[in-house]
Amino acid sequence: MKAAVLEQWKSISLRQVRDPEPADGEALVRVGLTGICGSDLHIFNGDIPIARTPVIPGHEFMGSIAALRGPSPAELAVGQRVAVHPLVSCGACVACRRGHPHVCAELVVIGVNRDGAFAEYVSVPSERLIPLDDDMPDEVAALAEPFAVGYHACRRAALGAGERLLVIGGGPIGLFAAMVARRLGAVDIAVTEPVAARRDFIESHGFRAFDPLQASCLSDLSAFSAGEGFDVVLETSGVDAGIDAAVAAAAPRARVVSLGFPAEKFARYNVTLGIMKELSFIGSRVYPREEFCDTLRLLSETLRAGEIAFDRLVMDVRGLDDLERSILGVADGEARGKILIRPT
Repeated sequence: MKAAVLEQWKSISLRQVRDPEPADGEALVRVGLTGICGSDLHIFNGDIPIARTPVIPGHEFMGSIAALRGPSPAELAVGQRVAVHPLVSCGACVACRRGHPHVCAELVVIGVNRDGAFAEYVSVPSERLIPLDDDMPDEVAALAEPFAVGYHACRRAALGAGERLLVIGGGPIGLFAAMVARRLGAVDIAVTEPVAARRDFIESHGFRAFDPLQASCLSDLSAFSAGEGFDVVLETSGVDAGIDAAVAAAAPRARVVSLGFPAEKFARYNVTLGIMKELSFIGSRVYPREEFCDTLRLLSETLRAGEIAFDRLVMDVRGLDDLERSILGVADGEARGKILIRPT
């Protein structure tokens, strides 16, 4: 099969490799669409702690079951369209025993430290497959993973209806998180984003966008929140300035949820102000399986209600030949919406 292989950090090659052979309890999935996200850039650069090389990247994907080997859930059948929950946990560590397998000490992420979906086929544990409704388009199903990241962040924040929300970073994850939050009842949703084209794109979806590079940004955010600050801040940028702005814009006793990986693995911000406001700092990492399923239901509901313009969220559908260029486009802000790869 044709696959894009990350041979070493910052070096992807497109080549023919052997088709994967599913082990007992696994399925062979014919990949339909695979999304590109900021994490793929971090994987490409070697910034994700659990990433390895060589590996076939690609963790945001949907497809159809080409084969099932050994025991599998009764609802699965060959030919069925599926979304893939790409996390495989050990089941034995402290996190797993306490019911939080998505933060497993030995977590395997398909497309990060196990071959993923920038290929024609991928082998995955059958229990990681979720059947798709007939009326869900492939393009929407391929967005389930990044929407689940936003959904989990909102759940970590215990976001309630009527609460003000600020999202730091207006890439796809930030935008999708804002959309989930609006569905959950958040109000006065603001997004900070330095790239003008992305700000325009964000505002076209009904949110207020602010330029964090403007000296007036914090005062503008304060005015937008009636001088009270934001009850929840989702920090998706991972840069010091973004985290510091989150602390400054947060209301007293607000919850600041951090889900953006800092490039240097450490971040600096005004801890004193965080103490004075008695803020809650919360980490958010991927999502458990039940929240991935909840996200698929949420996408189905919003699709039927016409609440999200999904057709405008997908910026482009490209082939594997364009993968490296597309990943680098994330770094320079080219990608306003999602870029999807169709491996076949």
